Formats: sequence, C-alpha cells, structure tokens
Amino acid sequence: MKLVRRSTLLLLAVVSIPLLAGAHPEAPPETEQFDFIIGTWDCKTKFIGGPDGKYNEGAATWIGKYYLEGWAIEDTWISKQPDGSTFRGVNIRSFNKETGKWDNRWLPQGSLKWKYFESEMVGDTMVMTGGEGVDPVGEFIDRNTFHNIKKDSWSWRKDRSYDGGKTWVEGIGYISATRAD
Repeated sequence: MKLVRRSTLLLLAVVSIPLLAGAHPEAPPETEQFDFIIGTWDCKTKFIGGPDGKYNEGAATWIGKYYLEGWAIEDTWISKQPDGSTFRGVNIRSFNKETGKWDNRWLPQGSLKWKYFESEMVGDTMVMTGGEGVDPVGEFIDRNTFHNIKKDSWSWRKDRSYDGGKTWVEGIGYISATRAD
C-alpha cells in the first residue's frame, strides 16, 4: 500500500511540473511578455571593450525560468571574459500592474549593488532602460532592447546615454541568442 501511495504521489508530482513551469494563473497576463527568455540560450556576444572603440567578441549562456511560483522571471547570465575568467549575473523581473511596466533588478558579479531597469513592450520589442553607472566617459544609463524575438532565437542591443536619455550612443553591445534546450 505504501508503494502505491508513493508511486501515486510521484506520478502527480511529475504530471504537475509542466503546470508550474509557466506564469502563475493569477499573475498579470503581461507576465508572459518576457516568456521568450524562458529556457537555456547559447549567446554570441559583442561588446565595446575599451576607449579604442573595438569590440570584444565572446560567448555566454543565458538561463531563464519562471520564479516565485510563476509570479516573476529569474534569469542568469554566465560568460567568459576576454582574460578567460567567468562572469555571472542574475536578473529578477516582475510586471508592475500600477505602472504598466516591468521592474527589473540586475546584480552583476563583483558588485553588491542591484541595478534597476524598467521595461516595456514597444511593438514587438522589449525595451529596458536604467542600470545607472559610471564608465571612463562619465555617468550613464543603459537601454537594452530585445528584438527579432522568435521561438528559438532573439537578439539584444545595448545603447548608452550620458545625458539622462536625451541622446544615445547606439550599439555598444550585442547579443545573438539561440535556444540550447
């Protein structure tokens, strides 16, 4: 009898896993706007590496999953740096019904400071703005745009503003992602 009970519980657990893998049924419907990021992604990267304006190319893995029982999305970034070291970061994303936009928190490795981004769907792209910082040029905010979103691939572009978003230096970073799972 115990074996039957355990087998039944195991079967229920296995059958329930796909139901828990998506957005929570009571989460805002917009929670699915970021579902294109769910899964494991092989990424080709290209970022400006220094004041000379030359790009460093590399590879990364991006892993996205529903989080907090489907109320939010968590994604992890793992990449190799030009010096061969590994860099990691984590995002937590949730839709804010009051603002009608996404609240995003990014914690890069080596920093104990969360960066805040606000995101929204603009046509068929997801645009993230925020992530204040300082580089050799000065204080900045970033605009990260997910575009060319398809079932098994998407693209990402980083632009940077040094005047609070009035003007943008476009294309300081690029990611091309293809589904690995």
